[in-house]
Amino acid sequence: MTFTTIFWSILAFAVVVVVPIMLLWCMVDHLRGKGSERRGGSGISSGVGAAMQELDRLVARPSIEHQVEAEHQTRRHEDDAGGE
Repeated sequence: MTFTTIFWSILAFAVVVVVPIMLLWCMVDHLRGKGSERRGGSGISSGVGAAMQELDRLVARPSIEHQVEAEHQTRRHEDDAGGE
């Protein structure tokens, strides 16, 4: 056997066996961890999550019109007029 045959045999083994094993190992390692423990956080899902939190914060907070209307009622109710 020549050196070239040995070199190509080792390279073929690495490409056919070692590279797919390493790819599977990295993928399983990445998917096994929780999302909150992963590095990064600059992906699409974190951007969508941040936008949803901001919308929830804006919807849950009462607007300034509601606060002013609750403090100073400008319209009199029908019951407050004293008649029918």
